This record gives sequence, C-alpha cells and structure tokens, in this order.
Amino acid sequence: MAQVEKRQTKDGKSTRWRVKWRDGGRRDGEWDGETFDYQADAKRFKALVDACGNRRPSPDQLVDHGFGYLVPGPAPAPAEPPTKTTFREYALAWLDTLVKPSAETKRKYRERLEKHVFPTLGDLPVDGITRRVMREWQTALLASGLSRKTIANIRGESVYPIFRASCLPGEDEEPPLRSYNPLDGLALPEGHKYVPDILETPEDASILLTAAYEVDPEAADLLLTKLATGLRWGEVAALPPRAVRAHLGTVEVQQVLRKVNRRWVVEPKPKTKQGYRQVPVHPLVMEIVRRRAAAGNEFLFVAPRGNHWRYEDFYDWRWVKIRTLAESRGLRGHMTMHGLRHSLLTLLANQGLELAGLTHLAGHAQVSTTMDVYVHSTTAHHEPVRRIVGGFLAESIRAGEQQRAAGTSRAHEIRGRIHRSSRETTARYAASTRPGR
Repeated sequence: MAQVEKRQTKDGKSTRWRVKWRDGGRRDGEWDGETFDYQADAKRFKALVDACGNRRPSPDQLVDHGFGYLVPGPAPAPAEPPTKTTFREYALAWLDTLVKPSAETKRKYRERLEKHVFPTLGDLPVDGITRRVMREWQTALLASGLSRKTIANIRGESVYPIFRASCLPGEDEEPPLRSYNPLDGLALPEGHKYVPDILETPEDASILLTAAYEVDPEAADLLLTKLATGLRWGEVAALPPRAVRAHLGTVEVQQVLRKVNRRWVVEPKPKTKQGYRQVPVHPLVMEIVRRRAAAGNEFLFVAPRGNHWRYEDFYDWRWVKIRTLAESRGLRGHMTMHGLRHSLLTLLANQGLELAGLTHLAGHAQVSTTMDVYVHSTTAHHEPVRRIVGGFLAESIRAGEQQRAAGTSRAHEIRGRIHRSSRETTARYAASTRPGR
C-alpha cells in the first residue's frame, strides 16, 4: 500500500507531500514515488496507486484523474474535459445499491435527500465538498427550524453513509472519489436538545388516563394498553384479537402498521426479528384487552369508521384533546404518544428489571439502544440517595458535631480566661497609676 510522507523544503519555508510505494506491493519491489504541493492531491494519487495494485498508473489513468502533467513527454489531450460526479448523482446511485432497506424506507431516504440535502449539496462535486460546507449546511438546517435530533437523523441515515461509500473503491474497482468523510469529527450545531417528557409518577399517569377516559373511552383503552406494554404505535394499533394470549397473560406482536407511499398498511411481520415477542400484561389491563378481543373486530382498537386507527387521525382527533385536558389539570411537561413507551421503560429500569428483559420487552436488538435512548433520569433516586449517603456518613456527621460542640465550649472557656485576664491587667494598671501612690 502506498504511503504519504510530509516533507519540508530545504529552506524550511514550505511543505510538500511525497507519495511512495514498492512496485506491486512486494517487499522486494522497486521504490517509486511522486511529490505534490498539496496534501489533497497526494491523497488522491495514493488512492489511484492503491487501486492500480501498487503500480504506477497508466498515462490514460493519469489523464482521466487529473494527473496528466505526470505523463512523461507530451501528455495526451483528453477527448473531452473529465466530468465531475455530483453529490446528487452519486447519492441516487448509492440508493440503488442498497439491499436491506425496504422500498418504503428507500423512498423516505430519497424524500429526505430531496427536501433537506440536494438543495444545498446536490449540484456540488462529491469530491469537492469540504467540512466547512457541511458545517454551514447543518447550521442552515438548524436556522430553518429543524431540531438537532432531526439533523442527526438526516446525517446518520443518509448523508454520512453516502460520504463513507465515496471513500471506498467502486464496484468495478474504480478509485475512491474521496479520501476522507467530511462529517467525521464534525459536531452537531448547538441548539435545544429535545428530551421526551415522561410520566414520572402515578399521579401523572392518573391525570392523563382520567382525561383520556373522559374524552373517549375507546381511545383511552388504546393509550392504557400502550402505556402498560410499551408497544410502538404501529404495534399497538395493529394488534388483532388472535394476538391476545389470555391464558399466558401476554399479547404477541404478530403484525405492524407501516406507512407506505403515504398510506398506512398492515405488514404481516415486524421489521426485525426482535419485533416478534410476547409482552406481559397486567391482569387489570388484560381483562380490558380480553373483552375487546371478544368483540369480533378485525383489530383490538378500531377507529369510528371500523378499521384500524391511522396515526394522524388519532393524534388530531383524540390525543390533542386528551393532552390539552390533562395539562389543564396539572400534567407536567408536553407528553407525546411515544413518550408513553419511554415512560414504561424508564419505570421498569428504575425498578431494577434486568437489562435482557428490558431490551426484549422494547423489541430492541441492542441494550445500548434501550438504555441510551429510552431510559430517562428521574427524581425517584433522590430519596434513596439521601438515605444511602446518610447511612454512610451518619457516624462521621455525629462525631463532627460532637467535636464542633466540644471545640465551641473550649473556645468559650479560653475567651473567658482572656477577658478575665485582660480586666485584671487593666485594673492593676489603673491602680498603679492612681495619684498619691
């Protein structure tokens, strides 16, 4: 593999970059190399040498990649100026190579690129986008009203993988378009860090559910089940009667609702194998679920038209009214429906549920997802902390107080002696200076 070395000129006033390699990559191969004024050119040339099997590129390759001046003798003139691959062209080609994401996921990726990325980066050469360009792009997204979390999602799911792919050789062993990913080491812009609100106390849960049953008991049953099981919206809204295992005290995630081409459809299987799971249900909640399963509907929770609930309809027609009523009665924060899932997982984590069980309940592949994203800090630990610290330091505190009291008493005694001595000295001095003595 070729190497890039930094070299100083003899006068020490400038820096040059030397690319060197052994012919064919063999230990006994002859050394070869080229020197460049700019590090970026050296890195591009190194990638070209690596792609050629650690051999000097042919004259045509040198010309095609902008190194025609290295061709010995008169450089052959290219038939036409080499064209630069734009970010849009490369991104769309990258999308076509993806295998794992579903067609709907790929559609969402493209929609996000068209809306938030291509207007700024689309027409720029993919190999000419600098870290400054990416920093300014992020800042503009934040100024447009997007949250840091949304910007992080756009970066992580779409833009970062595109740049990462551009740093690798092509499918036909073409040299990489880039030598580095401009998002590596680039922090998100500063802004409000969104943390979902959760139901932290039984009183919070009572306020919300009481408001829900006043607005619509049918919708309240869905919210109660969602809070008691921690299911995602697409899982709880798609629950069929056959998913209820009353004899086991569980519900089984068998199918999910997913939005495809802007329409909610029932997918016959969860997105991942971790999505298939049995979720335990409290007996009081199971009784509600069991009655609904016996009603004979296609879904446990049905909208007024008799089909499953669509998220937008439930949110606009039920959730906003329920949350507004609950907040008027003292519910803290600004709850979201997904916050119910966060609430249950945080409660179970704080109560000491083992991590393996917590991750299985959430349907996550990794413990880190559950703990880093869904489990939140609460004030429930305040009193235990006070109790533990008190037990640890109680003897020291009492000893310190006793020492403080003893020291205070001793100090009073010393001060009293000093005052008495001072008064006696003053009296003797006055007597010795009295006239007639």
